[in-house]
Amino acid sequence: MNRVIFKSQYKKFRVMLAKFFGYGFFIAFATIGTVFAIMERFTHFFHADHVTHIMTLILIYATLVYIVTERAKVLDDIHDNIKSAKAVVCPTRESVYTTIPMIIAKASANSKGRRRIFHAALHGHSGKRIAKPAQPDPFFELFDREIDQCVASTGSGMWRVYEIYNITDEERLEAIVELLERRMETEGYEVRVFSQQDALPHLSPLIIGEEDLLVGSDDPRYYRLGAVSHLQGRDHVRLATEYFYSLWNDPRIRVLKTETGVDWKEIENLRLKLRSDAGLKQEAG
Repeated sequence: MNRVIFKSQYKKFRVMLAKFFGYGFFIAFATIGTVFAIMERFTHFFHADHVTHIMTLILIYATLVYIVTERAKVLDDIHDNIKSAKAVVCPTRESVYTTIPMIIAKASANSKGRRRIFHAALHGHSGKRIAKPAQPDPFFELFDREIDQCVASTGSGMWRVYEIYNITDEERLEAIVELLERRMETEGYEVRVFSQQDALPHLSPLIIGEEDLLVGSDDPRYYRLGAVSHLQGRDHVRLATEYFYSLWNDPRIRVLKTETGVDWKEIENLRLKLRSDAGLKQEAG
């Protein structure tokens, strides 16, 4: 028998058993047993002295069945609660970038799930930011190092990392180019970008593995996340993955890196576009 079918049938049997040996059964059982014991004690109406031990065993057996079925029901409820979707808010930049490496480590330890990261950093809609801090931020470095390790992984358990950026100025482009130069020889790493100057604010999704989704709001200073809601559950991940693929296949997107390498010509075309946009802005005042 298929293991999934067996588990399903076994759970149904346990539910049926729990319903039969419910509170009503034990109230009726206890009432009948008490009446029987009182009548036999004072009247000897049933002449059942010889079955006292059997009655005791029946009572013990029924009690044990009740305990086992109730324990199974409690455990089922606990397992359902553990498997159900959960949400935790990371309200600060520091909490965001210390939580993500732990999520990656947990997903890496899960050998059964697919190891994929979908990252959409859709900044650029609310003013200029600092593309590269003057002093390295340890929280950013911790996150970047974890992603670097995932990108560099190889073999059957390798991570596949897909990233989308919105690049609106040359400073941001140079930071992304530096990232691509560091990761250009990797296999399971792909990058596509938009260049939307007047985009509406977006929530940036980060999907790690098959059960963890982080939906974040922008940090006003850096091209990073300022706060995220961490959602756990396959349904959340499935919905966010569909949204990510809708961005990934948008006709306005530019492909900067595939599994076969970096498209330097596309990067140069993007650079020329950004310079042209900057010139138009200056002319417009």
